Amino acid sequence: MGKPLEEYLEYWRHIFRRRRALRWQEEGWLYNGYCRLCRYCCGPQDSDEPFPMRLLPEQMVPGYEKNFFLLDASTAFLDARGCRAVSGKGCRLPRALRPVSCGLFPFVLNAGGLYVYKTCPAVLLNPFQRIFSLGGQAARWLTRLDRERLEGIALNLPTAVLAEKYISLNLRIYGSWGVSIRTE
Repeated sequence: MGKPLEEYLEYWRHIFRRRRALRWQEEGWLYNGYCRLCRYCCGPQDSDEPFPMRLLPEQMVPGYEKNFFLLDASTAFLDARGCRAVSGKGCRLPRALRPVSCGLFPFVLNAGGLYVYKTCPAVLLNPFQRIFSLGGQAARWLTRLDRERLEGIALNLPTAVLAEKYISLNLRIYGSWGVSIRTE
């Protein structure tokens, strides 16, 4: 993450002088009014370490490899170069072709649990209860996916990375079995 959280907060307050819309869309996409001006998550990353984003089979249409940097045939990634699909006006891909992780961001599915990215302006500039509520909606949407798809798109980040960059929402996703709130 690099900078202290307070620096990110000050930076985002300067750019976003008022709150932006945040709402869950039933087709499985978070409308995040901060994205258009931010592009922090899809722009050049502050690390050369690849951030993997698994693609679903239906997203691998002819020519998809021109839209992403790829770790393998089904895994796009971000690094210090950012995303190939981002333009001056945001993402040039239709939503159906974007990785699921793009539609969930700042929510991140990691090994069956839902987390939120600490430095996203949507997270820092909104009441956490609002973020948690949207996380619950994202979790319910994720349960529509079968277990194989869930496991395919989930990250498996090390505990140290989770602690540094993410906040646990204490929501466990169980495919068609549902969502539970962890108390540990």
